[in-house]
Amino acid sequence: MLHSSVCCFWRTIAVIIVAILSQDEVVSAHKLSHLTSTFIPSSSTPSLLRHHHQGSCKNNSCSGSFSGRIKHVDTATHVLCSSSSPISSSSQLTSPSPWSPGKWKLTLDFGVDEPKTDSSSLEQNENRIQLHKLLGDNWGAEGGRLILPFEVIISSETSSTDKNGRGQANPSVEMTWLGGKPTGSIQCIPKETNDDESDDEQIHHATYINNKGEQRVQISPGLWRNEPPTPILPSFTKILSGQASSLRMYLKLVNSIERNTISFPEDQLLLLKSNTFRTTQYASGIQTVLPYQYAKEQSQQVLEEQLNHETGDRRLDGSDLLETAAAYKDIAALVMERDERRRRWKEVEGVLPKISGPSIKIGRAATTEELLNDEKRWGIFPGDTELMTIERGVVLAAVSAKEKKQSIFPWMQDTSSEEMIVVGKWSATPLFDE
Repeated sequence: MLHSSVCCFWRTIAVIIVAILSQDEVVSAHKLSHLTSTFIPSSSTPSLLRHHHQGSCKNNSCSGSFSGRIKHVDTATHVLCSSSSPISSSSQLTSPSPWSPGKWKLTLDFGVDEPKTDSSSLEQNENRIQLHKLLGDNWGAEGGRLILPFEVIISSETSSTDKNGRGQANPSVEMTWLGGKPTGSIQCIPKETNDDESDDEQIHHATYINNKGEQRVQISPGLWRNEPPTPILPSFTKILSGQASSLRMYLKLVNSIERNTISFPEDQLLLLKSNTFRTTQYASGIQTVLPYQYAKEQSQQVLEEQLNHETGDRRLDGSDLLETAAAYKDIAALVMERDERRRRWKEVEGVLPKISGPSIKIGRAATTEELLNDEKRWGIFPGDTELMTIERGVVLAAVSAKEKKQSIFPWMQDTSSEEMIVVGKWSATPLFDE
């Protein structure tokens, strides 16, 4: 009885240690229980999956960034990797010209997200502090949100962004945000109205509901720039296969908006950014991210299996102190390996396609073809005849700083009076004329 109690005590201590080291992104064992099929690269596996920029798999073992311990992969992942062609004939819809304008529905979701219990929580907390400093302690409190959907035409024209002469923000703020010469403009599509009045005040592009009823919003045009991918320094000196391009654009709210604890004044400049992929770029990105993502998940599964009271490392329950110490050393090595795989995945996941969630449903296999044929993903966007997908991005607001940054030397004073702060997320859905 005493021996059993001691064994349970030491195993509990081991679990607690691992839990402390695993505060971020812990993958539950039951979520990984469906990992049953063995991943064996073959002639049917696209060559993009068998790249060697960080590691490679051969003969059921892995070298480089993936060790021989990780031998399993999700059934859905295996199907994704084993597609005979990254792009099927049914997904070859293209735009008539690389300069053809595209029609999209943008949805701005203003609000403050709850902090996550991972490594990004520090950045979120810093943004929350800065947000309250610039917009007030009550901004976004009590889970307040404001959803603003509207339709736009995205073109390659940059000669005019506002025919009415409104919406021109400080050029330095705009150009700083775009990071270079704009490559096109974004024009909001006016909503239909049944009102008899035809003056400018009746022209609006979006609506929302607050305690005063339906509110109309005018949004002035803006510019956009889609920046090609750059290497993730210092870990990578070359661009990853399928790495995302970075889309930046800006718009301006002509009139003020307010709902619960979310509010913006008139002439509020909004800055949007997101990752984008063309079809071939997206297919290549899936092949690149899979080894990182599933090596991460498998390392967590191996660790949890070793800590399992029924099927885990029996040395943790033994009475031999040397064997128990050796078991703890092995567990510590598994924790370090798991954390390293998470770190490597974290390095690349921000610039490669996000294939978790709805894209891959547990219990069924998704294919690259299904992802490429998703009508809600792919639309016409100037710059190429291939269709493009825009992933969920962040919305920032340019807010006047209450205090200018000081410098020792007068000629080095910061003359900019605008600070950029994250105020929500945004998504884009392609639209096609019937």
